[in-house]
Amino acid sequence: MDGVLSDIRVLDFGRFIACPYCGMLLADMGAEVIRIERPGGEEDRTVGLTGPHGENMSFPGLARNKKGITLNLFKSDKAKAVFGDLVKKSDVVIHNFAPEAARMAGLTYDELKKIKPDIILVSMSCFGNTGPYADRTGFDFVAQAMSGAMRVGGYPDKDPIRAFINPMDFGTGTAAAFGTMVAIRHRDKTGEGQAVDLALLQTALNYTAPSVAEMDVLGIPKPIIGNRAPYVGPTDLYPCKDGYVFVAVIMNSMWKRMAKVIGVEHLVKDPDLKTDYNRYEHRDRIDPLVKAWMAERTKAEIIKVMEEARIPCGPLMNLDEISKDPHIRSEHMLEYSDLEIPGLDKIPIPGIHARMSKTPGKIVTRAPRVGEHNTRVYKDLLGYSDEYMKELAAEKLI
Repeated sequence: MDGVLSDIRVLDFGRFIACPYCGMLLADMGAEVIRIERPGGEEDRTVGLTGPHGENMSFPGLARNKKGITLNLFKSDKAKAVFGDLVKKSDVVIHNFAPEAARMAGLTYDELKKIKPDIILVSMSCFGNTGPYADRTGFDFVAQAMSGAMRVGGYPDKDPIRAFINPMDFGTGTAAAFGTMVAIRHRDKTGEGQAVDLALLQTALNYTAPSVAEMDVLGIPKPIIGNRAPYVGPTDLYPCKDGYVFVAVIMNSMWKRMAKVIGVEHLVKDPDLKTDYNRYEHRDRIDPLVKAWMAERTKAEIIKVMEEARIPCGPLMNLDEISKDPHIRSEHMLEYSDLEIPGLDKIPIPGIHARMSKTPGKIVTRAPRVGEHNTRVYKDLLGYSDEYMKELAAEKLI
């Protein structure tokens, strides 16, 4: 069965994470996503550690299920004419260029709707398309710094530290896929296209707004307490005999079960420990008791006890353990990209993000080689002749 988005064609100018992730989500659900890069390929194939196949470990996941063509949109008016032909055959254009670069490439909504009035443009940048900072460039790390995200974690008396999994990129890519679907739904109802504008800084502020409010309204900065959760508890990463476990205790009912598990039931009746916030305020009394109990047991022993008590708990896993975990394996939370290169092992890539009961997504094809689908797209979709293809190649436009 074709994916639910099989009638949607997307031109993907994504680089690195946010936009490619948006395109990946759409492609997983069946959309025909065409990755467009300059002849020779883009840097997001090779930035960071590369494998024996010459590409990094993120590209095979982010570019899966996509077609790949080359086009140097900044090269000449002829290239922009080719792009116009592609737009006429497409439903959505996605990119994560800074606004100034997007204007230079003709990737603005005003320009695109002249070519195809019902086109949907989805743009992602650090600061969005409007406002005082619109023309600044930026990455996930900049959004973390400017949103307060780097002020709500870490350890006391240490320099601020960022999150290392690019949450603003992935969050923006997810929101962009949602925005794309809303725009498609609107077009289905009205026949109108529209522009969808996303900013990494907005994504970051969506996450930090409660902490900003605590400071603005209450005058209370978020406490810097390492892995411990503020205002609840005991919730922390605890060392045990053979590693670490994270245990999260929230609400009185869970605290009662935790107190029983670690043998301090008498504390349940303590008037100073009646609420989550009380227990946070008196963490110097509770946390040492939990730590002592954890230190005498193994990860497996702790997880078994916590599971029986219905208390959220999980082990701190090393990177080389994750792909071997039985739940991750059984639920295909990691899939494996077939590179189709003799002698190379398959690379773990993300599983399908949204698990749909009626219209499931699926991984069908590996990430494309540079310009792998030029013939299929330019000749079969646009009807270009062999001679014109050779002319475009000779001018290094494709």
